[in-house]
Amino acid sequence: MRQEQKKALPRAVVWISATLMVSVVCAALFVAYFVIQRSNLAQQQLRHDVVLRGADAIGLSFNTALKREWDSLHAVARNISGADKDEIDDFVDAVAQTGGQVAWSGVATLDGRIVSGSNRLREGEDVSERRWFKEGLRRPNVGNVFSSGSLPLDETNKRQSLLNLSTPVLDPETDEVTGVVVYSLRMGWVESFLTRAQEKLNIDVLVQNRAGETLVDTRKEATDLPAYIVAQSELGSGLPGTFQLVEDSQGLYAFSPNFISDELPDFGWRVFAILDTEKLIDAMPQLLRSSVMAVTIAATFVLALTLLVTRIVLKPIEDLVATASSMAEGDLEYPRESRSSREASDLSAALTRIQAPLALHQSLKAARGPSLRMLDGDENVPQAVDEEQSGEDLGAASQQVNTRRKV
Repeated sequence: MRQEQKKALPRAVVWISATLMVSVVCAALFVAYFVIQRSNLAQQQLRHDVVLRGADAIGLSFNTALKREWDSLHAVARNISGADKDEIDDFVDAVAQTGGQVAWSGVATLDGRIVSGSNRLREGEDVSERRWFKEGLRRPNVGNVFSSGSLPLDETNKRQSLLNLSTPVLDPETDEVTGVVVYSLRMGWVESFLTRAQEKLNIDVLVQNRAGETLVDTRKEATDLPAYIVAQSELGSGLPGTFQLVEDSQGLYAFSPNFISDELPDFGWRVFAILDTEKLIDAMPQLLRSSVMAVTIAATFVLALTLLVTRIVLKPIEDLVATASSMAEGDLEYPRESRSSREASDLSAALTRIQAPLALHQSLKAARGPSLRMLDGDENVPQAVDEEQSGEDLGAASQQVNTRRKV
């Protein structure tokens, strides 16, 4: 019956090497994946910090500038109380000529007539129906942004967009209201201020009024805000804090429910800080290359060192296996002693114990061979000679085995 030919089994070093390589590759991929995930989270958190801190910085600097004009308005109201017209004219002219923030400043009496205006503009005009006058008689007030038809056109030959700040003028002795002083702030100054901040921080700013109309937009390409961003800003209008973060696939948005300081009246503005992620430097490719290189070097080192140790441990065992195969074929070569590992040492000693009786048996068999031969025609050969010769051969075989054990 024909026996089925067995397939050759792979060597142990091949199995170990293959398993080790797969394990190292899997470990390297896991480390790389973990590093990438952590890096993405860190980069996302960094972007959040950039837009929030940048928006806070813009809000702080803008409030500082706006507070300066607000304090100036109240200082003028205190200084013109009880002053004559010439002194009032000097004050309102100085306001309009300083810094360029205020396009026009004026003072109205209780009857709603403007008694003094910057560069004598609008003097004598009846403003009794204007909101800034009505509200200004009662308390400090901030009006709505409007396009002025009574002031000269701006540098682009368009009507100036203004924002009125007004406050009552009080009598220094009786604290009774004697009039109203008004500042007409240029919205162009507000836009210029926020644009300079955008250039330094790379964060765009969009300002809307209560009706959702855009007042200032520092983006080069103005587009409508996503609807859900606006909806979330309306829902979060009463939340504490300066800026609330809202993330979108096209960028990061931070809306401010309290952009204007509490020290100022409510402007009714909704302010959005917008971070265009395309303007940021993406460090992920460089970080990914560095991580892959580091993991590859570490994995290669571990793999090479492990394969070297495996080779050192398995090579003596392979030699002992070859010796055992030779013994099975009848070659009783004395096995080389190995101390590369406990297993190799035990296997070497076991082969030595197996080899010794096999060598003795082979020698005895060789020694008895001549005495068992029956030679035809040799009847005269004495039997004693054969017995003596057999004894000598047995002694020689035993001496040979003892000599091999000592080697």
